[in-house]
Amino acid sequence: MWKLVCVIFSTDRLTQPALPGPRATPSRIFGAFPVDTAAPSDLAPAAPVTPWFYGLRAYQRDQPRFFQHLIERYGDVVHWRALLNIYVINHPEDVKRVLSAPSARFSKDTIDYRILAASLGRGLVTNDGAPWAHQRKLMQPMFHNRAIHPFDAPINRLTSALAERWAALPAGQVVMVEREMGKLAFEIVGTTLFGTDIEQHAAEISEVLDVINVPTHELRSLLLVLAPWLPTRHRGLLRRAVARLDRVVFGLINGRRASGEQREDILERLLAARDEDSGVGMSEQQIRDEVVTLLLAGHETSSNALAWTFYLLTQHREVEARLLAELAQVLGGRPATSADLAQLPYLKQVVQESLRVLPPVWAIARRAHQAEIFQGHRVPAGAYLIMLPFTLHRHPEFWPEPERFDPERFNPSSGPSRHSYSYLPFAAGPRTCIGAGMAMLEIQLVLANLLPRFHLEVAPGQRIETAAKVTLSPKYGMPMMITPRVAGTVQGAPA
Repeated sequence: MWKLVCVIFSTDRLTQPALPGPRATPSRIFGAFPVDTAAPSDLAPAAPVTPWFYGLRAYQRDQPRFFQHLIERYGDVVHWRALLNIYVINHPEDVKRVLSAPSARFSKDTIDYRILAASLGRGLVTNDGAPWAHQRKLMQPMFHNRAIHPFDAPINRLTSALAERWAALPAGQVVMVEREMGKLAFEIVGTTLFGTDIEQHAAEISEVLDVINVPTHELRSLLLVLAPWLPTRHRGLLRRAVARLDRVVFGLINGRRASGEQREDILERLLAARDEDSGVGMSEQQIRDEVVTLLLAGHETSSNALAWTFYLLTQHREVEARLLAELAQVLGGRPATSADLAQLPYLKQVVQESLRVLPPVWAIARRAHQAEIFQGHRVPAGAYLIMLPFTLHRHPEFWPEPERFDPERFNPSSGPSRHSYSYLPFAAGPRTCIGAGMAMLEIQLVLANLLPRFHLEVAPGQRIETAAKVTLSPKYGMPMMITPRVAGTVQGAPA
């Protein structure tokens, strides 16, 4: 299979002067085919000199760790020339330059975003330039703190329903926590988007999103963009899935317009949004694209963040015990609300550290539209840049003992502030995730309301590994034993 891929995506006619690194030919499709004539000494350091098969297999096995290896060996600018011909940018100052610049300099014109646009359309994640800026301006007020705090009621209601279901299980019952968190996060984002309308469509939408959520680096995804004329099985599945999703979403949009009913949900805010100059609202297609984007991005990020946080707490019981003590002291056994979060600083620190160690948004891509110098190395115009929160969060200059799970890193009194672009759980700059506040609210409330009631433990003999899909997910699931806690305890004792 890899030989076939090499034949399709590489060609000896596009060779350039040999550089140290994997012996692969450059590809116009997958990244930077340098358009300037800089000497090799002016170019970024390349990856190890190994056959390209080695690089691809290592990349496929564990992409984040593969890039971490390249950075540890070659530094904060790495030119990896294999099937994916990319430049890894890993110093916060360089990342700041890329993410804070206008799209005319660094755009989202990359294969990853073109693949996502095939299903998401042109929502905030995939849009760029002036259309993105217009949409962002319209939608920003919908996600201000005062606008999202009323959502703690549906978050708590749905979390309570999950808790009741867990409480009815036999003690020690093994459940797939990533699925439980996925279902809960989907119900939360669906309810905050549509209100109660989502309930009758939840199963269908969730099934469709599973088809859409295929890693962009897989060949079946790449062919969507590279060979749009090729009738692959995945293309057919995706086309049918998007059609089903459109029927549901357009039905909800049109139904709400026709009813004239007003609700306190995000769909209502999207329908009511108007440009302050022209007074024009969003088209139905634009509303559809934003809704689908929020459905996928909203539940994927939160569900994986919750699953990883539960996992990390099972591996660090001393952190869990301290968190339980804080929750008991502040809440006294009652459900948490958004008003309580200011009194739960350690809860926020735990979530922040979880997002540092295992960030669901593990990579960010851009296209450079002019030649750049990063860390003294020349990167050509047209280069495909990748910045990885996974590796930035392990940069030893900013994160001592980066593999250690330590929420005290985020204690405001723990020391001098770090570079603002050394921590990117929700990206940074003008394109910081619009739903970051909503995600933090959801993650903290779910943890605060489930952790005091249940002791979780990884099922015996199970090994939890990462998979770099659209988000960083558990590779083989996350089977855990769920046991109700003894009433009144704060040290993590199961009943």
